[in-house]
Amino acid sequence: MNQFSILRKINGVAAAIRKIGRGISNLPDYDSYVEHIRQHHPEVVPPTEAEFFNDFLNKKYGASAKRCC
Repeated sequence: MNQFSILRKINGVAAAIRKIGRGISNLPDYDSYVEHIRQHHPEVVPPTEAEFFNDFLNKKYGASAKRCC
């Protein structure tokens, strides 16, 4: 096993851990979102990962977020 295959395996495990962590913390999956946009809305340019999460957090916690009080 060479160093590149080891790095690929480590990257795969890290990606799986990030996906599980985001699922537990109720964060959306950016990769799935981008894949959906590419398949169903090819004319739309997907936002960067940072823009995607900033938009999500602003909708959830920003000034326009729905709150009970």
